[in-house]
Amino acid sequence: MKKFIVLILLFFAGVCFAQVKTFYSDGSKDIGKVALTFDDGPGKATEKILEILEEKNVKASFFMLGVSVQKNPAGAKAVAAAGHEVANHTYGHINFYAYKDKDKTDKMEKELLRSENIIKEATGVEPFLVRFPYGYSKSDAVEVAKKYDCCLINWSFGCDWEKITAGEMHDKYKKAIKNSAIFLMHDLHENEKVLSFLSDFIDEIKQMGYEIVPVSELLNLKRDRYFDFADSEKTETAAR
Repeated sequence: MKKFIVLILLFFAGVCFAQVKTFYSDGSKDIGKVALTFDDGPGKATEKILEILEEKNVKASFFMLGVSVQKNPAGAKAVAAAGHEVANHTYGHINFYAYKDKDKTDKMEKELLRSENIIKEATGVEPFLVRFPYGYSKSDAVEVAKKYDCCLINWSFGCDWEKITAGEMHDKYKKAIKNSAIFLMHDLHENEKVLSFLSDFIDEIKQMGYEIVPVSELLNLKRDRYFDFADSEKTETAAR
């Protein structure tokens, strides 16, 4: 009996999860594409990453922090000018999992909109993709994103914050290559480890037969239809 009750609860939890459409961490399994995403910039690694992407003829998605764009508007403009996707990572990288004040929803809205305005001023792009810091994706984040016509994007795999060698990091990213994966890396700091293998990693993805595209293309998202998730797979990422 207990097992039956548990199964019923899991079923309804799954239904609720599907209804709120919390976020994407990867896409449809039959498209033969993956996405590279970079968070927290523009920063010290952005220029070198752009050089590698240009050399490999690859477009990526950059989830920019408003505070970083304020400090480096030229870097943000360079990302947009190179044809990469400009996305929003909020203004100041607040961890909303740990945020306990009563103004949490209001704070999320202010962080989202402040960053959006700064990004738009620097790049001419009004981003509609948002990734809250630390992958925050609870129902309040969903409602904030929906209110401002934004789509929540998380990731399938990322580990460039771990204290491991560049070789170990490269191996982890390589093992995570799969159809429709969304890879997370960071470009605020120098990030020498990622820079040391990014070119090879791109080659390895291509050798496995996958095309590298921006997130919106991977997920077939446009501002006027991103809540139509019927044809895409939604799975909560274990990474934080």
